Amino acid sequence: MAAMIGKQCGDEDREVTMRRYLRDTTFVAVVLCQAVATLLLGGVALAAEDAVLLASTTPGYAPGMVVAAGDRLRLPEGASVTLLLRSGEMLRLRGPLETALETAVPARSAGSAVALANVFRARGIDASVIGGARASTVARHRLPEDVMLDVQRSGTWCIGPSDTLWLTRPAEDVSALALRRRGNVRSIAWPPGASRVEWPSDVQVEDGDRFGVVVNGKATATLTIRLVSATDRSEAALLAEAMLLGCHEQYQTALSRLARTAVPPELWLTTDRGRNSAAYRSGEPVELIVMANMPGFLYCVVEQADNTTTAVFPAGAIDGARLPEAVPVSLQGHRHSLALQAGPRGTARVRCWLADRDVAPELPHALLDASGSRLPDQLAAELDTIFARVHGSRMAKATVELRID
Repeated sequence: MAAMIGKQCGDEDREVTMRRYLRDTTFVAVVLCQAVATLLLGGVALAAEDAVLLASTTPGYAPGMVVAAGDRLRLPEGASVTLLLRSGEMLRLRGPLETALETAVPARSAGSAVALANVFRARGIDASVIGGARASTVARHRLPEDVMLDVQRSGTWCIGPSDTLWLTRPAEDVSALALRRRGNVRSIAWPPGASRVEWPSDVQVEDGDRFGVVVNGKATATLTIRLVSATDRSEAALLAEAMLLGCHEQYQTALSRLARTAVPPELWLTTDRGRNSAAYRSGEPVELIVMANMPGFLYCVVEQADNTTTAVFPAGAIDGARLPEAVPVSLQGHRHSLALQAGPRGTARVRCWLADRDVAPELPHALLDASGSRLPDQLAAELDTIFARVHGSRMAKATVELRID
């Protein structure tokens, strides 16, 4: 190839021509690779964009957090996060994983959750779409709302074109209240006994406007207003937009409700020495750490290497079997449940079940016994069946193995 270029252009220009040739062919190769990738993914060019964390069994990741495209996700083995995309679709990623969304999906235009999941799976990452495409295709008209702005607390509020803004009455007596924006001050009359006043019609609001509130001559808060689009979209897409705009407090309850109805319950279980065949010496204390993607009630047993099974939670735990949402909890920590010790040499197994309600009245009493007595062999063998027979409750299960030396 170099000889051919030399004949065409002269030996003295060979090096310059070769550099140009390599540069141009490299550019063409990159374009072709991107085109092939797009075709392989069904003709959809992908791009990472910011997402909202909808549910989590990963320590350090709480529902409502905004995961920027450049943020590095670090998920330990077995732990998961469910991301709510701007489209209203939901993408679940499970560890082990350490990557940023923009690193995983380096392209120029937005794609669907299905296509994003395909990209992650091609990289060996456990990824799935929650609820399919239905979440983004079922359109719901956004009804007008009364949006209450607390004049004593700074925050961000999202409003639609048909929403009505109200200022809520502060705790102290109001002799004078004003809104201040870019040097302009608008006084507001507060009728005696009124718990709220409507936003003044002559004070126009644009997206991103920040209003300072002055009550009785004292600055009390800064109100930030974001405008949401009026198009018909799914409830999930509207929630994603509002959370990405910063209206967390206003929509956190609705986000939690969406998570409970759309995301299957999950439970992550590990030990103070990790999750993969954590090694202990016989008699050493074992600390169990659990995290659930929904509030629920937890029940755990340990099967020792000698085939004895014992209930370890909630046996004697403060607040019983209750487990908070998206918070890592040490079962042998502040809740003082039955201490777990490594048993005889061999492989022990801890099994836990999470229910979305308190199912203790429907379980054998031995599972709740705080004495640490061995469970009858038949009961131990039927635990999965017992929990499966509980009606009216969504369940999740997790298991971790211990190596006892």
